[in-house]
Amino acid sequence: MNHLDEISVEELQDALDNVDGKKPTQRLLAAIAYKNGVTQTELAQWYDVQRRTIYSWLKRLDTDESLEQ
Repeated sequence: MNHLDEISVEELQDALDNVDGKKPTQRLLAAIAYKNGVTQTELAQWYDVQRRTIYSWLKRLDTDESLEQ
């Protein structure tokens, strides 16, 4: 399953400018890296979380809600 197919890196970067807090920032940075070719497994290692956590982060961003949510 490819996540974030409908969202551009530019949209993610714009959302990053408008969020507060560590977790939302981490999720958006992970999504940007993912869009730039970093695998979920690599992201899990970078953030010291399980791969399914990265999957959940990407899935959460891949909704019809605004990215800032």
